[in-house]
Amino acid sequence: MISFELSADQKRLKGKYHKIAESQLRPMSLELDKKEPGPILPNYLKILGRHSLNSIVIPKDYGGNPVDNITLAIIEEELAWGSMDFISIANATFHAVMTILIGGSEEQKEKFLPWLLSPRGAVASFCATEDKSGSDSSSYSTVVRRKKDRYILNGTKNPVINAGDSLFYIVWANTENERDRSGINAFIVPADSEGITIGPYHDKLGFRGLPTASVSFKDVSIPKSNLIGLQGSGYLLLMQVVDWGRALTGATCVGLVRAVLEEAIEYSKSRLVKNNPIFKKQGVSFILSEIATNLEAARLLVWSACRLIDLGLDHSTASSMAKLFSSELAVRASSEALLILGQKGCYSPSLIEKLLRDAQLTRIIEGTSQIQKAIIANQF
Repeated sequence: MISFELSADQKRLKGKYHKIAESQLRPMSLELDKKEPGPILPNYLKILGRHSLNSIVIPKDYGGNPVDNITLAIIEEELAWGSMDFISIANATFHAVMTILIGGSEEQKEKFLPWLLSPRGAVASFCATEDKSGSDSSSYSTVVRRKKDRYILNGTKNPVINAGDSLFYIVWANTENERDRSGINAFIVPADSEGITIGPYHDKLGFRGLPTASVSFKDVSIPKSNLIGLQGSGYLLLMQVVDWGRALTGATCVGLVRAVLEEAIEYSKSRLVKNNPIFKKQGVSFILSEIATNLEAARLLVWSACRLIDLGLDHSTASSMAKLFSSELAVRASSEALLILGQKGCYSPSLIEKLLRDAQLTRIIEGTSQIQKAIIANQF
């Protein structure tokens, strides 16, 4: 049976997180957008902790209170409506959690997942990207070598979300002297490990309230027990995590588009030309109608992918479709909205101006639009 009706609990969570987004996240996000890049805003961490946000992806056996992936997408849409920065901070942690849940040992789950349930707010990092291997995750310059019962890690990951604030880093690295997928492994690296250096924070086009920086590892000693999964299983593990993550990135894009649409509708109904709102002009109302229609389509693509995930079915193509369509829509919708608002949308601070810049980056994170098309095409 197919149903698009939200359950009572989903409606409750949707309302709860929308209130947080409206009253706290959006004002903080607009203010933070004007500041110099730096670590996570303390109030963001307070919100993470106060509302136990990390618990929604952590199983009950480890202290969490998990929700299914469709419900997670609903929550992410609401939070993204308020701040793409904030939800991206949370998503980096969710990716780290998912890596441990999919490939980690029982001991790793029992040890590291409860760290993220601090009432003060806690985050982790997902370190897969390097300067010369953004979309090419088949080999890394970051390497490890075995030394008795430990691994020695060397290299630099960049950019890393939550760098400097994370309790631990999930790091993908090649085994020394190996440069193909079979040599890739993932490791849990506690932030207090000796030899970790955090680079300067990046000053970015969008997501300016999202802390990203390089993280360098110099002869960092890692216990053998912190290897995630079997030796050489890192590449497959990475693909499983990002396949899951793309669907949720789609959900955040849906939240962004919804914010764009609401702002454009409100302005077009209040902006008068010859005593008539410009909303009544087909040149405006037809644009908004098209965005609204595509918004519904994007949300259904996201929910469809999340449903496949919840059923344990193959969701790789569906997740890429959801991410591709929703991120491209985010760019198109924000551009059209800027035309409707005209010069009012160009001034800073302006919500549309910020959303336009944030939208550009959604086509890059979790794999560029070209990567998504390649994934989809490979299924033909």
